[in-house]
Amino acid sequence: MLERTITASVLCLIVILFLIMFLPSAYAKGIKIDVECTVYEHSDDMNGNNVDVRIFLLGLKPNYDYAAKVTPDHNPPINITSKSDSEGIFWAVAKIPNGEKSLFFTVNLYEANKTNGVLVASGNADAPCFVIPPLT
Repeated sequence: MLERTITASVLCLIVILFLIMFLPSAYAKGIKIDVECTVYEHSDDMNGNNVDVRIFLLGLKPNYDYAAKVTPDHNPPINITSKSDSEGIFWAVAKIPNGEKSLFFTVNLYEANKTNGVLVASGNADAPCFVIPPLT
């Protein structure tokens, strides 16, 4: 009786390992989002310093429309849309006017051209943002 239990357990383990190794749809795959912020000091900028929030993702659908909602903690949210490239890479930059007031930038990426689509990934960047001084 003990041998049957051990044999059944080993067979179940082999089947589970087979599913994990050879059927990629048998487990979930996560997508990593990279969000970085940069402050640009412009000598002719009357409203303060602008912030660029750079969004980078790998592993998306190729040539597909996506919408990113960038929500700073002290500035109004901004929506940007872009397409992934032929390899499924999404790269976009959101310009936050007078963005140096914000200390935290949250980004949600959605399928399609609107932010009411399916949420694909979420990430954030926090201050201090890297500062690029003006050219002289």
